[in-house]
Amino acid sequence: MSASEIHIPLFPLNIFLLPGEQVPLHIFEERYRQLFSEAEGENKTFGLPFEDAELKYGYVSICRLVEVTKRYATGESDVIIEAFSIGKLKLFQSVFPSKQYPGGIIEVVENTCLDGAPDPNVLNAFEKYLSFLEGSVTLDLSGYRLVDIAASLKLSNTDKIKLIHTQGIAKQNAFLLRNLRYINLLLEQEKGIENGFILN
Repeated sequence: MSASEIHIPLFPLNIFLLPGEQVPLHIFEERYRQLFSEAEGENKTFGLPFEDAELKYGYVSICRLVEVTKRYATGESDVIIEAFSIGKLKLFQSVFPSKQYPGGIIEVVENTCLDGAPDPNVLNAFEKYLSFLEGSVTLDLSGYRLVDIAASLKLSNTDKIKLIHTQGIAKQNAFLLRNLRYINLLLEQEKGIENGFILN
């Protein structure tokens, strides 16, 4: 393996998470109960392989276990995981060495984590988005990166892939601004309907 490649367990879900994005899961299969027991006890990272049928790109969200929120007498559990990096799948193994779960060799992808700062228009649109959801904005957004905003928007898997393939901070800002304006329009219309009027 090269210096940019890692050998990690895989948990095939066919979802794509951006760095900083979290998702709750229910773990019930024996092989993945083994994986998450090790993720908890050994701080082991793992990957969620995803292939976009439309765009023909195969990526892996490299994740960590954040919290076990519930344990069941059956051995099942509810967990929260978080992505912290992105990779490309170089080799898939149906069984990780000496384990029950699958694994693979992942090439860690650099320069796709959208570490740049959002421009003022994106920040303003993001504040508007948060105000629709929460009523007021109490977060300090001064340290937010583009990836932090993108991870908050629940973009489709395809849009996330398109975003990480968008080159240049200006174009990345423009991509997020378009999505924020569209989402805000939908939220504004939804709020208008709740208040008994429809926006034109």
